[in-house]
Amino acid sequence: MKNKTNILIHSILIFLVIIWLLPIYSSLLAAFKSVEEFVNTPFYSLPEKFAFIQNIKLTLSEYRLHVHIISSAFYSVLGASIAILFSSMAAYSLIRLKPRFNFLLFIIIYSGTIFPFQMYLIPLHRMFNSMDLYNTRAGMILIYTAITIPFSLFVYRGFFTTIPKSIEDAATIDGCGPITTFIKIFLPQAAAPTAVIALFQMAWIWNDLLFGLVLSRSENVRPIMVGMAAMSGVGGGSRALQMTGVVITSVPTILLFIFLKKHFISGMSSVTSMK
Repeated sequence: MKNKTNILIHSILIFLVIIWLLPIYSSLLAAFKSVEEFVNTPFYSLPEKFAFIQNIKLTLSEYRLHVHIISSAFYSVLGASIAILFSSMAAYSLIRLKPRFNFLLFIIIYSGTIFPFQMYLIPLHRMFNSMDLYNTRAGMILIYTAITIPFSLFVYRGFFTTIPKSIEDAATIDGCGPITTFIKIFLPQAAAPTAVIALFQMAWIWNDLLFGLVLSRSENVRPIMVGMAAMSGVGGGSRALQMTGVVITSVPTILLFIFLKKHFISGMSSVTSMK
């Protein structure tokens, strides 16, 4: 009976994996075909000639995705880094320095994750126009940093509560002030949650379409997902080139996960244990 149950469970899991891999498989098939071959052959047929490199050249020359990729990489790295810096300092202040109404301050900041982002669009658009931030990289970094701070603060706050107070007391006895304690004790121990925050926030900024579409208009400012959306064009665009763009834009997030995998797993374990 136990063997039959295991076979059933494994069969279901294999089926779900196949379902999950089908879109990836079909995207790769389209990306490896030339534009003409994709139009003239069934989408599920194997490519007769490997045209992926040619498709990359066409994608970059016709749609200039590399410009959007540079912008998104800039927003992801800088936006997530600033959010990590400010949210870690804010979490340490709320947990250890304990200002008045510290929990209320946390709720106010964390409430940024409660409301749908569509509610912010009209006020943000008006504010950006009035402050000359519309269609600027500074404005995009500002909004991406602000949007990613609440979740980052939530993770850091939960992690810092697990650090024993005795460690901080020992640092105080050794002559460390709040800033030194934060830099030399709290931050080094927060490598795992920092990896989780970096991965989640950089991936979110990289995949954002909403704010990039509303708050920017020029090619040099718009992020990669807006560039990908523009590939469809009036007539729908070329599916082979679109899937090539999908493959290109998926590589950075995959590499990010590979590089941060070790810290990400331990960080997720610590985040889960905080619950």
